[in-house]
Formats: sequence, structure tokens, C-alpha cells
Amino acid sequence: MDAVKLLLSFVAAGMLFFGAIFLIASVVNPYRILVGFPLLVGGTVIAYRLLKPRPRVVEVKVSWDPSGRLDVEELKCPYCGASLPEPKPGQEFIKCPYCGRTVKLVEEPKW
Repeated sequence: MDAVKLLLSFVAAGMLFFGAIFLIASVVNPYRILVGFPLLVGGTVIAYRLLKPRPRVVEVKVSWDPSGRLDVEELKCPYCGASLPEPKPGQEFIKCPYCGRTVKLVEEPKW
């Protein structure tokens, strides 16, 4: 992709250069405007398309599906011993409302 962009940059620069030369030369022979103007327009269009930023959309989907059956039990903060709020489905971390620390929820297999 970079080689094509580099080649098109040289083509656009050449078209702009020769378009300007032909427009300057049209002072002597006015029919050179018919060559110079399209070269300038074409070079400008190519340069604009090369320099125009393209939006990039990056979509990341994160999901957590527990493999086992979930039992409801009271969660306690390992740092201060306070009761933690019930986690929402798919929530991996819980913040303790008392000490402010973050606790990671770990699914343990039931064998």
C-alpha cells in the first residue's frame, strides 16, 4: 500500500508541475491551457485523495460466559471484610464501597 501511495504522490507532483508549466506557457500559445488545466485539476484531485484522512473503526467485543452454574453467595472484601454489592452479569471487577479497592471476581470450576 505504501508503494502505491508513494507512486501516486510522484504522479500528483508531476501533474501539478507540468500543469503549472503548461499554464505559464499558455501565455505564448493559448491552446496549452487545454493541457495545463486538466493536469492541474488531476494532480490536485490525486493529492487531495492521498492526503485526506480516512476514519478507522476498531470494534472490540469482550464477553464473559461462565461455564458452570452460578450460586448466589455473599461476597466479602478481602481487604476490609465489608459486604460487596451484587455483580452485574458479565462484570469481572467489583469496587468496594468502603475501602475503595477493586476486587476481581474469579470463576472457580465445580469438580
